[in-house]
Amino acid sequence: MKIDKILCPVDFSEPSEQALKYATFLAWSHHSRLCLLHVIEHSHAFDQHMMSYTPPEIQVRLEDEVESQLSSLVLRVEECTSVETDVREGKAFVEIVKKAQDDNIDLIVMGSHGRTGLEHILIGSVAEKVTGKVTCPVLVVKTKDTELKMP
Repeated sequence: MKIDKILCPVDFSEPSEQALKYATFLAWSHHSRLCLLHVIEHSHAFDQHMMSYTPPEIQVRLEDEVESQLSSLVLRVEECTSVETDVREGKAFVEIVKKAQDDNIDLIVMGSHGRTGLEHILIGSVAEKVTGKVTCPVLVVKTKDTELKMP
């Protein structure tokens, strides 16, 4: 079995950070190319201190911040493996699935926030949606402090 391309969606959260560690190790051990993908979802992208700017200014500021954070991640992992980045706009699970299909990804390694209850119903699980839509394997990484609730 050959793993040439690994996709690691990143949202700069703790679960995403843990997934990146796994993805980097797997890319290094399989001599794979690692792609870091960040998806800007506009419904969650605006924070209070940015509301005084016009929409184009917000967009530029958001893109600059994302590029800066991705560059920081690349510096950390490029010693271990070949890495590229991609930034897309839209629904996270849709863009992750599209990226996997467009680039013939062999493995997706992604974090999960472990949402349950009403939060899971309202927001849903990006990892769950991706897993149901792609044909390649998906490794879902949870943090050690993720609270698991049995049904």
